[in-house]
Amino acid sequence: MTDSPRPPGPYEPGDADGAPPPAPVPPGWSPQQPPPAPSAGTAPGGAGGAGGPGGPVGWERGGQGWGGQGWGGQGWGGAPYGGAPQGGGPYGGAPQGGPGRAPWAPPAPKPGIIPLRPLGVGELLDGAISTLRSHPRTVLGLSALVALVTQLVEVPLSWLLLGDLDLETGAAAGDLGDLGGLGATALVSLVVTLLAATFLTGVLTVVVSRAVLGEDLSLGEAWARARPRLLPLLGLTLLSMLLLGLVLLVPVLPGVLVAATGGDGDVAAGLVLLGLVVGLPLLAWVYVRIALASPAVVLEGSPVVASLRRSARLVQGAWWRTFGVLLLVNLVAGILSGILSVPFSVAAGLTSPDPSDLVPLLVTAVGTVVASAITWPFTAAATVLLYVDRRMRREGLDLELSRAVGR
Repeated sequence: MTDSPRPPGPYEPGDADGAPPPAPVPPGWSPQQPPPAPSAGTAPGGAGGAGGPGGPVGWERGGQGWGGQGWGGQGWGGAPYGGAPQGGGPYGGAPQGGPGRAPWAPPAPKPGIIPLRPLGVGELLDGAISTLRSHPRTVLGLSALVALVTQLVEVPLSWLLLGDLDLETGAAAGDLGDLGGLGATALVSLVVTLLAATFLTGVLTVVVSRAVLGEDLSLGEAWARARPRLLPLLGLTLLSMLLLGLVLLVPVLPGVLVAATGGDGDVAAGLVLLGLVVGLPLLAWVYVRIALASPAVVLEGSPVVASLRRSARLVQGAWWRTFGVLLLVNLVAGILSGILSVPFSVAAGLTSPDPSDLVPLLVTAVGTVVASAITWPFTAAATVLLYVDRRMRREGLDLELSRAVGR
């Protein structure tokens, strides 16, 4: 007897084209039940890893990485059926990223003295100290050499001038030449210090910027990179000094004019005091706004005026934080300078009570060299790292640096 063909029907075992049999529904339950959960190792939306083939998108895009829409998003850690909110609810949904744990984020790379991400204040100071510790020959050696050259110019001038001054009787009308010599000595000292600071700032800026990426430049390499920017850096230094001087001078100028023309002394003093009350906060505001111009000149190749504008843009929206960091850096540098130089000053006073003698001047100069070798590079490194931090926060420089390190 031949069996007649049966019409198509529901799935039966052995039928490769049918669908799996529906799960039995307990009595009283609705036949419309949710689909079964996917098998282990398969993420919703495709086979393979989180969110489909290819794995999570890299963190350098700042978007759908390990903390985005992968395992901690609309997949296994999402809302349960029934619409409970993500990260918790009446059905016991766990926070995104796994039961009871926050999404894991990869640590920022740290190829050099700082991690490549926006810095905390402690990390910034630690990076400045790490620069001194990890590059002692270039940083400390160069700073000590520049400070030594500065003192070799200043000490003989001070000794010759102080030896000619009559410190006990004071300068009379016929001794105006001595006062002029004192002014000339101060001017020469200012010029030497200005040139030394410009040279040191340019070279140290290059060294610190490469230390962020883990590179150790020799003194010759740093000099070769900084040399083309030293003249613009000197122009920036002079313009900054002029600008800050005018900011402080203009508010006190009325009082100075009243005193110079023989006006009432109390009125002149009151006007000067009022000018200082107005001028000092304005001076601080301008100083912070242009504090990052030096790194912009050296590292970006900006012209002098453009670097001032660049610094103002980087500081915009973070003036108080920048002010606090700069204040802390200068306080730390001042404390370090005092700790290092005070013993030499005490020793100088013990060698001779006459400050015009050569021995006290030499001892004091040694203390100045030691203190400058530490505080100058610390301040320069902190300023460069503050510039890098502001660019990472405003422009995503950390992502560019991470890609540069990864290549």
